[in-house]
Amino acid sequence: MTLLTTGCATVPYVGQGPHPQIERGQPFFPVDAIGNILSLPSKLLLLNWRVDNHAISEETERVLVEYLKYRPEDLCDVKIRMNQWAPFGEFKHLWANKKVAWPYRLLIGFPVTLVFDVLLPGRLLGGDHYNPYTDTIHLYSDLPPVSVHEAGHAFDFSNQRYPGTYAVLRFVPLVDLYQEYKATDEAIAYFIHVGDRPNEMGSYKILHPAFGTYVGRYFTRPYGLIFVAIGHLHGRKLASDQQEVYRRLDAMKEAGLKDTQVTDTGSAERSARPPGPTP
Repeated sequence: MTLLTTGCATVPYVGQGPHPQIERGQPFFPVDAIGNILSLPSKLLLLNWRVDNHAISEETERVLVEYLKYRPEDLCDVKIRMNQWAPFGEFKHLWANKKVAWPYRLLIGFPVTLVFDVLLPGRLLGGDHYNPYTDTIHLYSDLPPVSVHEAGHAFDFSNQRYPGTYAVLRFVPLVDLYQEYKATDEAIAYFIHVGDRPNEMGSYKILHPAFGTYVGRYFTRPYGLIFVAIGHLHGRKLASDQQEVYRRLDAMKEAGLKDTQVTDTGSAERSARPPGPTP
């Protein structure tokens, strides 16, 4: 399978194989095991043991690559690091990312990258995120909806006239909620578009409570946790309702198919009869 994009390199891709935009950190059991333990609060909060598990499967990577093919012109240059700590690579991308004006990259992008991608490495601490200053997606969770959500951030930023300003606006209260909503909406819409029902259901169940964590940050504990709980309930309700819709659609299609088969069979029988009066 290949990634065909305008202006992008075309490299054979076979799952966890060479890809022009994806790099993987080499497995290192002590660090990954510690990171998996340190992520227990996030796992419990989102009720999913694959959150920040530092072991991204071929399936999650495959789903992400399919999304890159779906948005080739917008995501051609984005870098994806799967469970990788690459400080020199990040500063290289910070310098090369011409999408964001240099004052933003120097005054804000440099300290943000230094702190969150170098001094506090996600390879150990986890935390899937998109860095608009380096145009890099950092993934540590083995969850396709999360990977597409982060890529959704990259898509959102790529469509902004002033991505640097858009990045700085995230420091303004409530703007982060808007940006998170946009990325979640993009992920769910994509899975609906391609007919990936399992990951659509998974998106409701993981991305909605994750959104609740962002809302909860505006409130003191334990009140903030209420929004995470609401996210879980709302996400599961949406998944249940959507499954019921699909069940009814499948039943209607099956009934329509049977009617068609009966009609076709009758037509075939009539055409096979010899000429003469109908009995």
